Amino acid sequence: MNDLETIISMLSYRRPAGSATEMAFIKKFIIPLGAKMDKHGNWRLVIGEDPSVLWSSHTDSVHSKEGFQKVDFDGKFISLAVNSKSNCLGADCAAGVWIMSEMIKAKVPGLYMFHFAEEIGCVGSNAVVEKEPELLKAIKSAVAFDRRGTADVITHQGVRTASDAFAQSLADQLPSRFKPSDRGVLTDTKQYRHLVPECTNLSVGYYNEHRPHEALDVGHLIEVRNHMVKIDQSKFVIERDPLAKPKLSKAGGKSFGSFGRFREETLRDLVWGHPDKVAAFLENQGVTFDQLRDVIHERRERKANINDLFDPLDLFSGAA
Repeated sequence: MNDLETIISMLSYRRPAGSATEMAFIKKFIIPLGAKMDKHGNWRLVIGEDPSVLWSSHTDSVHSKEGFQKVDFDGKFISLAVNSKSNCLGADCAAGVWIMSEMIKAKVPGLYMFHFAEEIGCVGSNAVVEKEPELLKAIKSAVAFDRRGTADVITHQGVRTASDAFAQSLADQLPSRFKPSDRGVLTDTKQYRHLVPECTNLSVGYYNEHRPHEALDVGHLIEVRNHMVKIDQSKFVIERDPLAKPKLSKAGGKSFGSFGRFREETLRDLVWGHPDKVAAFLENQGVTFDQLRDVIHERRERKANINDLFDPLDLFSGAA
């Protein structure tokens, strides 16, 4: 398959965390690269000796149902087919998975981490931090391919996670429209911020993520790939101290960058930024503590049984 055909094929999979379709996606696009599943449900691969960079994406999506979907390409954007009943395209984070697969094929050095269950709480990356922090001992920068738009090298995910100098040193090796940005929110690399000096997130060309009208700018994605397979890691500037306490804004909260706030564009943004108001809204809607706890912990129990969820020999030997 050529680039476009592969990207379209990836986007045909609806991939809720732990679903059969997510595993079929992994079996087709990630396992052939040589990646192995760790004990946390992540799939990882090392290229080169003692890598100092962790490359990050995640295999799950926010699809409400597993299975497959049809997508359309209009010459610039891939989007859901007309009259599709799917709730999102899933370019978040299939686009990042594609870039990382291309970097692996080009033998770009690094620790490659295809994270488990980012969309339901950064489960795989949190497990690494809590249970296997020594894995990150030599890592100086963690770069996620999981950001909307076409121009951001993220310095803040709610709090500062990367220095401006690092972000600029990375942007300098990307198309000229890329600039450091303090408008990030959350992805797996944020979980590593206390262990890894520079934790960032790059725009890979999707828009309106988590929504039916999500779209992916294919030209941008391919252009980023073309730069990443030639990336010179020796030019990365490492400045941030991962043990430094976050600065407080004038309002007394954690700094969200030079504007003192982040742009709210998704439901998750609102929940993250206004937990008290969200809790009050849920209470007014009749949602009880016990109901919400049961929903959250039912998912955690399902996530914890990753050896049951991910058994390609027993469950998916016939998957295409």
